Amino acid sequence: MAISSLFSNFTLRKFIFLGIQILFFSLFIFVSLSYVYTGNFQIPTKFIRYVSLLYLAFILFQKNGNSQFQFFAIFLVYLSFTNPVPSSDLIPARFFPLWLDQTNGFEFKDLLNQTIHKEYKLEEFSFLKRDFTDLPHNIDGKILVLPYYLVPGKFEYLPSYPWTPGIINFLFAELFTIPTEFLPLDPTQKESSILFLLPKLYQLEKFTAALLSTLSAYFLYLILQKKPFSKTKYEAFIIVILYSFCTSHFSNSSQALWQHTTIEFFLSILLYLLFHESQNIFKFLLIGFIAAVLIYSRPSSIFLLSFPVIYCLQNFTELKWKLIFSGIIFGVSLFLFGIINFHYYDDVMGGYNLHKKAYALAGYSDLFQSHFLEGLIGLTISPGFGYYFFSPFLLFPFLLYKKIENKTLLGLLFLPQLLILLFYSKYIFWEGGHSYGSRFLTDINLFSILMFSLLPFDSLQHGKIKYSLLLLIVFSFGIQFYGTNQKESVSLWNSCRYNSNFEKAFDFKNLPFWPNLNKSNCIKINN
Repeated sequence: MAISSLFSNFTLRKFIFLGIQILFFSLFIFVSLSYVYTGNFQIPTKFIRYVSLLYLAFILFQKNGNSQFQFFAIFLVYLSFTNPVPSSDLIPARFFPLWLDQTNGFEFKDLLNQTIHKEYKLEEFSFLKRDFTDLPHNIDGKILVLPYYLVPGKFEYLPSYPWTPGIINFLFAELFTIPTEFLPLDPTQKESSILFLLPKLYQLEKFTAALLSTLSAYFLYLILQKKPFSKTKYEAFIIVILYSFCTSHFSNSSQALWQHTTIEFFLSILLYLLFHESQNIFKFLLIGFIAAVLIYSRPSSIFLLSFPVIYCLQNFTELKWKLIFSGIIFGVSLFLFGIINFHYYDDVMGGYNLHKKAYALAGYSDLFQSHFLEGLIGLTISPGFGYYFFSPFLLFPFLLYKKIENKTLLGLLFLPQLLILLFYSKYIFWEGGHSYGSRFLTDINLFSILMFSLLPFDSLQHGKIKYSLLLLIVFSFGIQFYGTNQKESVSLWNSCRYNSNFEKAFDFKNLPFWPNLNKSNCIKINN
């Protein structure tokens, strides 16, 4: 009787739903392996993309957030935008798997243009064009010119940026090497071999970025179901969809292996541990280590840690020794990262300090001398870069402030966002170089969406509020989708020259999501 009762409850509708989930899991495995190894999905990419989006829409309308398979669909959407981001910022992480594999003899100098990137006498250097794509380094009285993403390390040329994205990329490369040689570089013919491997390096980077971004969304899903957020699985899923497709998590983090991708990933794990009910010592040791990884990966992450630090200190009496051990692990980990940096760069800060010295030699001794208000307005509400212009639905916690009950938590979540914003508002390159929206503010996405989650769902169901929110969500999705799909146009828009970033931010006749690339200042198009 029990078995017959079980089968009677297993309706046709449940059977179909289970079948769809199994299909998506199979599609996830097949498409992922096929793309990584061959560069081809074997299925039209647009078909995968829109079927995955329809599946997510189906779950939304079914009001079912109980399936873990929805994250396979999110991953497939991310992966389906196969065109790489054309930014030199990504070169170090992209080529890191080759560099860490010492068997092939790859060095970052193999990527250089030897006619430009070489040593100059001081008098020769004065005639060089300083557009900050190449930077000077003073080496024993001579000027070594390198692309901005490389610096002269103790033994060889190394990335200007921390290694975290590259190390994760390397780990996945090693995983894919288990069944077959994945990145076969011929040391005797490096130049042609590197060109041959370039598509596969793009594929690996894209897979790694898509997977890390999907995992960030999954940890957010778990966080939202815990206290003090206490969302149902369906409510948590709705918020995850907004985070996944209506913020720069979609257009930036999921599409390339930026530092921001790893920051969001590790921050999502840290916040999950922070809100987890368990109080065992291992949890706090892990929090300390991840906090150190965040600061190593991007020193400005110290502002992101303002939230977990204050949140933990509220219970310092109860958690005293666990927090002390967490702090010890944090300090020891940072010390070890400093030793690694010193070994390779002769500087505990790694490439960042060498990068800073290069800018000083190029005429920018102070990188934080921008007009504060221009940076603040440009980063927040400008149509060219504004964080809240590209994702305007994130303004609702401010507009409906009175409807949020837990105002203490609201303030704590806003603090790291405010600190990051104030920090970058003074930065002379506040726009982020190659950027779609406020790329630097991608790091605060998790705090922004958690703030949004504090709004009671009932308060969003009323008349004008409901339709205004829906309209802004659609607008946010459209803008993020454009940046994800039209990376080449965005890159060409970034190449347009202006007297200042602020002028570029408010050129309504040439916006990143509505570009006019025939303008005379878009030099690369007209020449």
